[in-house]
Amino acid sequence: MSATLHPSSGRFAHFGVLALTVLVFGGVVLAVTFGLRSDLRDQILHREAMTLGAVASNHIDNSAADLGGLAPAEVPGALLVAVLKSSLLRGVVGVRVFNSDRRLNASFPYAWSEAPPSAVDWAQVAAGNVVARLHPRMAREEIDGLPSEGIPEGLVEAWVPLRRGASADFLGAAHFWIEAGATMAELAEHDRRLLVQAALAWAAGSAVIGLALLAALRRLRAANAQLRARRDDLERANRELVLAAKTSALGAVAAHLMHEIKNPLAGLELIVAGQGDPAMRSDNGGELAAASELTRRLRTMVNDIAAVLHDEQTGAKFELTCAEIAEITVAKVRGEAGARGVSVESVVQGDAPIAGRRANLAILVLRNLLQNAIEAAPRNGRVKLIARALPDGGAEFFVDDNGPGLPAAVRDRLFQPCVSTKPGGSGLGLAISQRLAQQVAGRLELVRNGESGSSFRLVLDSEA
Repeated sequence: MSATLHPSSGRFAHFGVLALTVLVFGGVVLAVTFGLRSDLRDQILHREAMTLGAVASNHIDNSAADLGGLAPAEVPGALLVAVLKSSLLRGVVGVRVFNSDRRLNASFPYAWSEAPPSAVDWAQVAAGNVVARLHPRMAREEIDGLPSEGIPEGLVEAWVPLRRGASADFLGAAHFWIEAGATMAELAEHDRRLLVQAALAWAAGSAVIGLALLAALRRLRAANAQLRARRDDLERANRELVLAAKTSALGAVAAHLMHEIKNPLAGLELIVAGQGDPAMRSDNGGELAAASELTRRLRTMVNDIAAVLHDEQTGAKFELTCAEIAEITVAKVRGEAGARGVSVESVVQGDAPIAGRRANLAILVLRNLLQNAIEAAPRNGRVKLIARALPDGGAEFFVDDNGPGLPAAVRDRLFQPCVSTKPGGSGLGLAISQRLAQQVAGRLELVRNGESGSSFRLVLDSEA
């Protein structure tokens, strides 16, 4: 029996999948948002530094004009004056100016060590790039020489290259400390907008994902229901096929029983009729002995068929080997063969286990073949049953006789009912035997026929 989940369990699983998907989508939105935030902060700081650099270069050009063509770097304090003019417009609280050889040129309003900038920052500035960093919690008193009265925390540090507008010559670099209040307010406003946009994107995306996922899960539930229905139909069809196969097998066994009983009953009828007619009655008791033998044969056949039907109904689990099948089958026909003066022998070549149901039906088929062979063999003739194991785990059986062979009319319609050359025969024996062989996934075939006798082959293919 297949296990089924309660519908509420399926709904909880679906909501769990939906919640997990929305959470993962939220994580993606947050990651993208923080990436954009970082890029935006860098752009704003870079913009501040670039503005300072452009203004400083403009003032350097103006200073050069005032100096009568002399380079500002050659006039002491000229670079600092030009830089200070630009710093007055940008909330700069401190500045240092370095020459192109990384030596301190001048500083205002503080004077600290003349230690040059780091090699990394200087390489960037010398290449014409600006460097800007935000220090949101840095106080002015942390830098010697900067005034700190009444000024809130937060500084922007900027390194900008100094060049003349009409020339690409690198004159030096300016190191600015700038009040970060306006910049931090601008960054906070951008953060707020980014968070609002991220929340809206997450809500809208989650709604779309939720609707799409719910629709997909609904289709999945419908498909699952269809699969369960098809599975139930297949299981029901399988049960019906198994029942049909068993019914077919039982029908073939019953037909075999009727075929086997037919001839003994006809013999009994003749004996009983002869006992009622004084002219046909014998005083030596031969008719009674024949009736007793026919009765015994009928009882044996009924018992055999009843055992097969019982195993078929109860599904008994057992196995018989090829040797055991040959031994049981030969034992069942040995008395009839002796009465006709025919010798029966069995030869076993290799051995293989055969499931009980297949073995029972194979015995019925082989018994019918042996009886036909005994009836076809001449007085003092011989019949041989050969059992052979196949390499794939199956088995094959040969029933040989040295009779006159089958007539052409019988051979052409061998496994069709009502084709027989025996007196009183119905022609059902081989047809029923073929049906029984098919019930055990086997096949029955004529492999030799001629004046020296015939040979039938029953093949039981491996069930693996």
